Amino acid sequence: MLILNIFKVIKNKLAYNALVKKWSALGVEFPAICSNWDNLILKGNNHIAPDSWLSLRGKLIIGNNSGAGPRFKVHTSNHRYEGNMLPFDETYYVSDVVIGENVWIGADVTIMPGVTVGDGAIIGACACVTKDVPPLAIVGGVPAKVIKYRNKENYERLVAEKKFYHEMKRKGLTNTDEKSRIVYVNTAKEN
Repeated sequence: MLILNIFKVIKNKLAYNALVKKWSALGVEFPAICSNWDNLILKGNNHIAPDSWLSLRGKLIIGNNSGAGPRFKVHTSNHRYEGNMLPFDETYYVSDVVIGENVWIGADVTIMPGVTVGDGAIIGACACVTKDVPPLAIVGGVPAKVIKYRNKENYERLVAEKKFYHEMKRKGLTNTDEKSRIVYVNTAKEN
């Protein structure tokens, strides 16, 4: 029995290592938890930072060049609260989540079932997204609301020039000198 358990542990570890290798190559940093890896669809040049939690009874589709900060959370299902038990019953309502191209999702963002995030949108840190986000919108808060929009001409120019951060970083084409890439804004003033 002990030998069978040891083989089971080794088999599970090998399977986990293969999973990590596959998804790391596609832009997922570990540790990450996903209830159904088959429902995670990454279009390319993606980045999902560590400690993300993806509850995927439905699909999560992430467009090209989109990324999410640490502790990104996605739900593609919710309980039925008007069923035959309290506070909810065993029925799930399932809705896919679709994230467009060139989307920046900040740290600690939660996206709820059925949400579509438009191309070029930015979701501020700690936001809870319960409704669709228009293209180029910058949203934040709980629940997330539109704060303003990106500059459309600049966005379209960068897309035409293929200036995609995650791709350029992988190719070593971004500035890695910490001192020269920092721009201080609203810094504390000494007395």
